[in-house]
Amino acid sequence: MKFKLFGTKIYISFFFCAVFTIMLACDRTGLVLPMLFAVIMHEIGHLFAMWIFDCAPKQIRLIPASVQIVSEFSKQYKNDIFVAVFGPAVNFVLFLTFYINYLAFKNEAVLYYALLNLLIGGFNSLPVLGLDGGTVLFSVIAGKRGVDTARVILKLITAITALSLIIVAVILTVKGKINISFYIAALYLFAVSIIK
Repeated sequence: MKFKLFGTKIYISFFFCAVFTIMLACDRTGLVLPMLFAVIMHEIGHLFAMWIFDCAPKQIRLIPASVQIVSEFSKQYKNDIFVAVFGPAVNFVLFLTFYINYLAFKNEAVLYYALLNLLIGGFNSLPVLGLDGGTVLFSVIAGKRGVDTARVILKLITAITALSLIIVAVILTVKGKINISFYIAALYLFAVSIIK
């Protein structure tokens, strides 16, 4: 599905809708909607930072495992860094807000919102390709050593991180504590390191 909103092209993939529908249908934990809230707030953080820099996105693409925001900056890497940091920063602020609320009122649902925001913010802060931490690291290295060097270093870090996640996933599986999210994250990072 494609449409325009405030001059921004928005594309929602059929597979994005399908994956989201399957997640909702199979959710036995009740965590899919709080996770969606954390992801939406994360992306709103990026959009807010873009608004501050007066560079509204040209396109927003919702595809499985990713929300891609396409915008044009001047060639100043500090703008990229600021926008990349703002997404996880929103999640960390929400984590603190929800966690303080949990400590005050002992509401388990609020604790889930807090922890999911911490998870989304922390994962996106990893210094690997395709995530906000990778954008920050890429911008810092590219500003000092050039784009080609930054790309090689990020691909290497991403591959090492993916391999580490696979090792952790296999160890947990051998111990009888299967965690499919480690496998999914590792495959995602391997794919990103090959494609980008």
